[in-house]
Amino acid sequence: MGESPICWVLGWQDVNLGKQECATRIQSKRVALWHTHGMKLITTLGVLSTLSSSVAYAGVVYAQPTASSDADVGFGWYSASEPRPTRSFKHADNFVLGADSSITAVRWWGLSEGVTHTDLGNFDSFTVEFYTNRTLPNGNIRPMELIASTIAGIDATNATATGRSAPSGAMEYVHELELGTPVDLLAGETYWIAISARSIDPGGDAWQWQDSDDFDTLSSSFDYNQNRWVVLQDTDSAFELISVPAPSTGVVLLLGCVGVQRRARR
Repeated sequence: MGESPICWVLGWQDVNLGKQECATRIQSKRVALWHTHGMKLITTLGVLSTLSSSVAYAGVVYAQPTASSDADVGFGWYSASEPRPTRSFKHADNFVLGADSSITAVRWWGLSEGVTHTDLGNFDSFTVEFYTNRTLPNGNIRPMELIASTIAGIDATNATATGRSAPSGAMEYVHELELGTPVDLLAGETYWIAISARSIDPGGDAWQWQDSDDFDTLSSSFDYNQNRWVVLQDTDSAFELISVPAPSTGVVLLLGCVGVQRRARR
């Protein structure tokens, strides 16, 4: 087939394009790229920024963006950085990368529980954690060892209202945080990411990690009261992983693979 990828953009027919032409045509569009070795990349928000001469990757290397339906805004798992009187859980979702990556930033979506605050007024910081995976004898998976953790004030997460809201009136926000130290992860391994918010008033609104569309529907919540991770199968959470360019012999893969409290919408 030669060395040019096949570039498919929205309703276009499959066409053979050179690397630079393909990169130009796919900017700001939903695309899928098939490398000549048969590997597949999916980007759901048009975030693929460049294709270098060595076909190195940049930008989003894993994507589970927020739920596509406005009707699903407000569905999400409670996730608290510290124990609370109620909603005392920290939530994590699993993922697998298609290529070795050095994660430099994380983007995620969420909102307040919406009882007393429709904005993020009850939260002062977020914690982003990466874990290795443990496979249980029954085949279930859950987080195991902590790899890296970043705690950041809410201002550092660049919280931006998306314009969507839950029936409670709680506004959906998208956050993006640059990690203090890049997190190096391997291709083909199952990892976990936990994103949680600290409540200023522990008895007030909890933070909800907004659902994404379904990927593998697997996740896990740390129950502070039981001091253990609980295996869940229901919905996935909305996040994206961002990486600096890294040497590569082909287009990096973005594989939609990831995904006890009950998720709720008030």
